[in-house]
Amino acid sequence: MTPASWQGGGIVAFADLDDTLFQTLRKLPGTDPATLTPMTVNTLGAPHSHATPAQSALLELLSAGHVTLIPVTGRDAQAMRRVTLSFRSWQVMDHGLTILTPDGRPDPAWATQVAAHLRPLQAALHAGTAAIAAHAAQTGARLTRHAAHGLPFMTVLKHPDADPLVLADLQDRWEAAHGPDSPLRVIANANNVSLLPRHLGKAAAVRYLLGEHLRGAALTLGLGDSVSDLGFMNECDFAVTPRRGQLMRTLRSLTLPQR
Repeated sequence: MTPASWQGGGIVAFADLDDTLFQTLRKLPGTDPATLTPMTVNTLGAPHSHATPAQSALLELLSAGHVTLIPVTGRDAQAMRRVTLSFRSWQVMDHGLTILTPDGRPDPAWATQVAAHLRPLQAALHAGTAAIAAHAAQTGARLTRHAAHGLPFMTVLKHPDADPLVLADLQDRWEAAHGPDSPLRVIANANNVSLLPRHLGKAAAVRYLLGEHLRGAALTLGLGDSVSDLGFMNECDFAVTPRRGQLMRTLRSLTLPQR
């Protein structure tokens, strides 16, 4: 599907990938590998992440001709090349900071908007990274910086043993320094704690696509597993989340009164 061919009226599904449509074997304890379908490969080309039978059935449903499936992922271009799924429409990568057109090229208008937003944040991103670097090194956490359109936009901390206490400590330290008035926010999912722009991300990218290129959809679906996916899922008519994901665990822990 190309931008010119979009006539509206169909179903558009915006889907997070990792832990929504597939996950690593580490997150599928006790599952018979014979029932799984490989969905990604590692850097050596060996199967890495897999879809369960339920996820495979969901993907088959989303591959119907009247459904436009658009990935909305934190993966960059290199990591996306290790996903074996075929996407024929728009793609949202880099936590929303990169949008690829159906022909695989960065959307120029979105790239311009992102770069203009990122430039004033460079000092804050650098300071936030520098402030945590020494402590992260002491805990054994690995720090990496990610860039989009030639500009750093995110710092990620990952612990080699996925130690939840270490990750929680790193998250608390970053969140203490970046409250609601900060231009940066902290997200945590699985073995990652990340610092990235508060007002630029998956939700903004989905909102842009719906406003500029996908007007008139009869139905929009947002699929995601983590609390950080809520923003883009809220741009859609309906939200779909796996029952064992971070988002569902959070919802189950709520004790709101019935009114």
